[in-house]
Amino acid sequence: MTWARLCLAHTPYVDEISNLLRGSKIKRLNKQHFWHQVIYFVLSGMFNNAVTFLETYGNLCDDDAVRRLAKVLSEIRMDLLNDENTALDFISAQEEVRDMCTSGFFRTNADAEKVAMIVAGDISTITSVSAQLDNWFELVPPYLLFVRPCATLPQLKDVVKDCLKIFGISKCNGIDAVMCELFSLEALRALHRISTSSTNWWFPAHLADLLQKADERITSAYGMDIRQHLIIEYGSSLFSEPGLWQVGFDYLRETGDEGLRHLELLIAEVPLDNETVATKLCSLCDEVGLNQTRKDIARAMAYRLLRAERWGSALSWAIRSRDIEIVSTVADQVISRCSPDQFSSITVVEHFTEVMLLSSSFVFLHRYYKFRKLLESDQKVKAAELLPMFQLAFPP
Repeated sequence: MTWARLCLAHTPYVDEISNLLRGSKIKRLNKQHFWHQVIYFVLSGMFNNAVTFLETYGNLCDDDAVRRLAKVLSEIRMDLLNDENTALDFISAQEEVRDMCTSGFFRTNADAEKVAMIVAGDISTITSVSAQLDNWFELVPPYLLFVRPCATLPQLKDVVKDCLKIFGISKCNGIDAVMCELFSLEALRALHRISTSSTNWWFPAHLADLLQKADERITSAYGMDIRQHLIIEYGSSLFSEPGLWQVGFDYLRETGDEGLRHLELLIAEVPLDNETVATKLCSLCDEVGLNQTRKDIARAMAYRLLRAERWGSALSWAIRSRDIEIVSTVADQVISRCSPDQFSSITVVEHFTEVMLLSSSFVFLHRYYKFRKLLESDQKVKAAELLPMFQLAFPP
């Protein structure tokens, strides 16, 4: 019934009807639309909404049958079905409504009588209004509520057969077959059917997730967690779609160690198109503890930027790797290849103190950078004072 309230309860006319009733503009109200909406409310178990519409309509039209129907619906308690000890009270209330219809209680208004017959569980009336529904499975909730209110889960299969028969469906294919299997509590078969009929893993993955939230036993078979398998397949598939690898990352990291093993392989295949992508990848690797993967990305970026002679950026990525060997290699390359007049542009060096620099090559680079800056600012005396320190920096 929760699904019915969310997906079935409203027609396209509900807002228009509400506005006309509130404005007492009864002459402009399309009665066919009004009763169509009331029936949808009742089929969805939204009796309070139906009562509100009916009371207003009955008073504006001075229609006793409509007012009686509103009163009857206001006294119907769906919560009686939550307890098997009170479920019979709900059926007794239905019988009272059926007796009212038989005695002509709503005879002056055929539409009101039709709604009352639905509540009473009259199959022929429910069959006639089923034409207003788009799919057979939309009939299942109201059929259970009004015709089989005490049905058990194993009996759900029989209810499905009745609804299919009302819609004239003898054989189910496609989504109908999936819905039949779900209603028949054959969730694994439904998931298998969906997975093999499409290359898109979105539907089976999310359906499995919903089923597991309902009951973890539903998606387990032979010691295997079907939900986790499907989510991993879906998350992995997103890595092949441009711009969706971050979404895939979020799915995979929710699947524990197995998801992380897949991530380690998939991240290595993400094109490092620019520093923004690489930075994001490194950040995500840090979040899930993929330290070696983060180091590999940083190394690849550092060496690529070295080849492009972007010295400062290359050093930044070397530092991001947190690997002394990579930092030393990049620093050595910068020292040997960078022209003296370009050193002052390597501003990344300014953000570190020598205490922070574990690589002797980087220490030398740091001191040489300071030396060049002093020379450029015409502070030759201070620059000369740094010269003895170069001997302690183990230059390459």
